[in-house]
Amino acid sequence: MKTRYYLRLVPCLLILLLSLIPRVEAQQKCEGDLLITINSSGCFGDCPAYSARIYADGTVVYVGVSNVKEIGERRHKISQGAIQALIKEFQRLDYWSLKASYEADEQGRRTTDQQITTTSICLDGKKKQVVNIYGPKRLDELEERIDSLAGLYSLLGPL
Repeated sequence: MKTRYYLRLVPCLLILLLSLIPRVEAQQKCEGDLLITINSSGCFGDCPAYSARIYADGTVVYVGVSNVKEIGERRHKISQGAIQALIKEFQRLDYWSLKASYEADEQGRRTTDQQITTTSICLDGKKKQVVNIYGPKRLDELEERIDSLAGLYSLLGPL
């Protein structure tokens, strides 16, 4: 009798435990019309700390945190041509083939005083995010293109 009880209880507990585990796929779903994001953390020096969300209609929502010309939230629009140019930059870079994280150098070392820049894109219902500290040069170039094409330089000020 006890054995049957446990045989019924174990699958129920397993299902309950599995339902509590956060699903990675859910975190990688697109959020509405959000297309591209960039988030740069500060560092112990004067690295700019800011984020920007770029939507499919061209709306850019920038939030300056520190070491930037404009602190706080600012909104502006960019052209559909700029949106298409940004998408092409991600495609040219083959962003989907990048690792999810470049937080250690080639020797596996990590440092605490480095600016961390996280980018993401959401296309065709798929989302990809990359965390960059020691990534390839082409990833740094993409970050610069996002800042440029999204009109962020005037908000960031001299870097």
